[in-house]
Amino acid sequence: MTSIKLMREYWDKLVPEYDLNNHRKWFWSSPDAWADEIAQRISDCQNVLDIGCGAGALSIPLSRKFDLYSLDFSWDMLTLLKTRKNELGTEIEMINADAHNVPFKDESFDAVICRFAIWPLSNPEDAIEEIVRVSKKKVVIIEGDWSKNEKPTLRQKVIGKPFYRIYDSYYKLATGRNPKKHFKEMRKYHQISTSCEKIKQWLENSGVIITEVDYSFKDRISTKKSMFIQAITGFNEPMFILSGEKA
Repeated sequence: MTSIKLMREYWDKLVPEYDLNNHRKWFWSSPDAWADEIAQRISDCQNVLDIGCGAGALSIPLSRKFDLYSLDFSWDMLTLLKTRKNELGTEIEMINADAHNVPFKDESFDAVICRFAIWPLSNPEDAIEEIVRVSKKKVVIIEGDWSKNEKPTLRQKVIGKPFYRIYDSYYKLATGRNPKKHFKEMRKYHQISTSCEKIKQWLENSGVIITEVDYSFKDRISTKKSMFIQAITGFNEPMFILSGEKA
């Protein structure tokens, strides 16, 4: 079985984790808050492409303000997106395609956005080139700095790790799903680690002028319960927003 087919199967298995109606997932953050962070950075744009849209947790709230085009590798993700958008009466154009080969002409969109969809790619640098190519004006990328491998603190060892072990067991029992296992399997196929500096460099190499690097937004999208748990456990994975304009 090819790695591409395996990757598609892994993402298909993870579809429920990206459901707008998965309230356990959205215990940690608000889809509307995520959308607001994007919207304020592309307020002068009209047609927007969401790369790696998943089941539409970002596309659906953004479609109230913009003409949304949602692209994803997994057809099962798009099938769920179609169900949710129909339930809510929103208009979204869906595209089943690979981020390494976006099926649109140069500068087809006012803005291209991408949230947590760079890290799984086999060649993220090529995908960044595609993102920039089809953007006319703006690019906004949200990622986690998973490359940072800091030594665990005493709080994380004593409180954080036991808490998340219990939480993972509860989640598996409540849903019958084990997303952590699938993510672990997918890491075998990730050839290049991503970081803020790498993505920033790739964007600049592709002709983007970086206008903002924001590490502070996590507090704005996190729920109060999530922030409390982060404070107690000591775990607060760094995330960033990179915003830029075509040169």
